[in-house]
Amino acid sequence: MSPDTLSATISPLPRASVVRRLAALVYDCFLLFGLLVAPLIVLVALRETPTLPDGAVAHDLPPIAPAPVMLAYSLLIVCGFYWYFWRKNGQTLGMQAWRVRLDSIDGTRPGLQQCAIRSLVGVVSLLAAGCGYWWAWLDRDGASWHDRASNTRVVVLPKRPRR
Repeated sequence: MSPDTLSATISPLPRASVVRRLAALVYDCFLLFGLLVAPLIVLVALRETPTLPDGAVAHDLPPIAPAPVMLAYSLLIVCGFYWYFWRKNGQTLGMQAWRVRLDSIDGTRPGLQQCAIRSLVGVVSLLAAGCGYWWAWLDRDGASWHDRASNTRVVVLPKRPRR
C-alpha cells in the first residue's frame, strides 16, 4: 500500500489547495515579521545611538550585529516558530485562520525530523520561484515538494458548526 493510499484510509480530510496554503503562509509572515523585528527594536533602543555628521544618512550607521549572526537569529526564529506549532497541534496561527493542518502521512503529528526536512525543502520550493508549491497543481495527489520529501500532508479541516 502506498503512503498516499494509507493516508486516504486514515485521514478522509482533503488536501489543502495551493492558494489556501499560500494564504496561510502570508498570514504567518506578518506574525514572523513582528517576532523578528521586535527584539531588534529593543536592541537598537538600548544601544548608544551614534551621532551622524552633517550629510550622513541612516544606512551609514553600524549594523546591529554581523550578517552571520543576523542570519542565524532569523533562522532560529522562523524555524522555531514553525517547528513549535507544527509539533504542538499541527497548525500555526495562519493555518488556523485558513482551517488547514499539517499531518504526517499516517495522520499523526509530524516529528522533528519531518519538520526539519519540510522547512529545508520548503525554502528550496520558494527560492525556485515557488515551483515546489506550484507542483501541487500537477501532482496526482496534490502534494508539494516539501509534502513528498517530509512524508506530510496539509489537510483542510471542516468548518465548525455555529452555536
